[in-house]
Amino acid sequence: MTSTAIDTALTKAEWQKVIFSDNPSRYELSALKPDWPLDPVKINVHRNHSFEFIASLIPAFAAYANLHVEFTYSEYDDSLAFQNNQDGDIELLWIDFDRYADLLPHPELLDWFADRLNTLRAGSSRTIIVCNWASTRHPAVEFNKSLEALAEGLADTFVCNQAALASDPRYTYFDERNIPLAGTALSNRSCIETARLFGLVWLPSVVRPRMKAVIVDLDNTLYAGILSEDGAGKLQLNPSHVALQNRLARLHTAGILLAVCSKNDATAVEQMFRKRDDFPLSADIFSAMSTNWDSKAEGVRNILDTFNISADSALFIDDNPAEIASVLSEHPLINSLLASDGEATTDQALRYFPCLQQWHKNPEDNLRSSDIKANQERRRLRSATTDNSDYLKALHMKLTFYLNPGKFLTRLHELSNKTNQFNTSLLRLSERDISTRLSDKNCLTVGVRLKDRLSDSGIIGALFTRMEGDTVIVEEACISCRALGRGVESTILSESLLQVMEHSSAQTAILKARRGPKNQPAMDHLNTTGWRILSKNDEQVAYKCSKEQLIKAYSNDYMEISWE
Repeated sequence: MTSTAIDTALTKAEWQKVIFSDNPSRYELSALKPDWPLDPVKINVHRNHSFEFIASLIPAFAAYANLHVEFTYSEYDDSLAFQNNQDGDIELLWIDFDRYADLLPHPELLDWFADRLNTLRAGSSRTIIVCNWASTRHPAVEFNKSLEALAEGLADTFVCNQAALASDPRYTYFDERNIPLAGTALSNRSCIETARLFGLVWLPSVVRPRMKAVIVDLDNTLYAGILSEDGAGKLQLNPSHVALQNRLARLHTAGILLAVCSKNDATAVEQMFRKRDDFPLSADIFSAMSTNWDSKAEGVRNILDTFNISADSALFIDDNPAEIASVLSEHPLINSLLASDGEATTDQALRYFPCLQQWHKNPEDNLRSSDIKANQERRRLRSATTDNSDYLKALHMKLTFYLNPGKFLTRLHELSNKTNQFNTSLLRLSERDISTRLSDKNCLTVGVRLKDRLSDSGIIGALFTRMEGDTVIVEEACISCRALGRGVESTILSESLLQVMEHSSAQTAILKARRGPKNQPAMDHLNTTGWRILSKNDEQVAYKCSKEQLIKAYSNDYMEISWE
């Protein structure tokens, strides 16, 4: 596993000069052949103009994201009758809206397309991706705004911004000379750019969880030069480094945690950030720093422990392939990127790197970084307190519970898909799954918010249940890793279940748990908190608990509880 991970990372580092270059060629892309495992993604393409010319370019980009993409195609269909009912994972609407421009005014076109989109959503449980109107004309701009609002109201429906590509000054989007050859008016360059976004950004963002952290080296990565040899004043800040630091700042604003892992003296690094006021990044933007002469693998481990995240949730950036190999030797699941200020700059790579972008801004993202920093203060408070109950009381925690909270749909989806350590069933529910549950009278869903004296952690817990007679079936319970260590697990489960039982007149709860590679903390909790094992096999365990047992075992004298 380790040697394979290193080989794959180093091969991908070689691919970077093509994958992330400003203008990759079809020939260069066709020469890239992956030798690592790829996860299959099947896409049904509903279109009124050709997509094949773009699809032929996607494999290399998708392979970099560890995906193998297969396409099935509808006939060219302006009516969007959706006759392409193949098995698949994604429904893609590839539409040339200019074909309707002279037939329907903007409001009528929107009403018609909304009907088509709703029809597809009602008939398919798959994720829907629709490309917007690739034009900067006024009707298209208004249409695209309305389309975004429409998609936000539909579960698992996302809009690809082709209009932004059409307005990109780097190249000409349309080339009508391609129509006889390719069946589309898109230029070769815009086909390549569209394929790159599909393979690296859009598809990974719907089939994989978003990464949580970027861990970055300093020397010859954030700047040119070596701090310990050149001194802070002589470090060079090239345009590519300025762009990289600005890119990292935007990722931080979008909720990605930033950390430094560098073989440098901690005091020198602190002084460097104070002295170099021309750096777009300041020291306080990093939620963790490992600046010492230990191995970077050890530094990465400490950062992951500080963030309480798994290695596959982080991206490690370094200019030295040997350091990347060293880190991967101990953290084979971590994502890696070889820093460069050549043509395929690190900034350009981060612009496209899989699973860093997200479709919609989530209010929870703004809480994550401050909550991680607060966790460091919690650790200091815990180490200074001899009694654990005194420590928990000192936090002044407040749990707020929400029954069927539709306003938190996106966050509930994130918890089901991103939570690993405390996730009882690993169902990985889609937004559509959760939306269906919220409207099903036989299902009750609970969302849980956590605050304490140090920070607001946001929605950190979810319980997905359904009723079977007088029994509550707990199909999944998940609690964010950021909340673990504060003793909230029992209170969240017990309080949620007692309220669900009260609401449904149930007397018994059955929790169906599935063992996974990382959810042992959830299994350990169930095994030590009074849940009786009903049945089990190598993969699953069913637990049972009565309402009376829950009431008897429920104890909470260090948290404030409320329901909304």
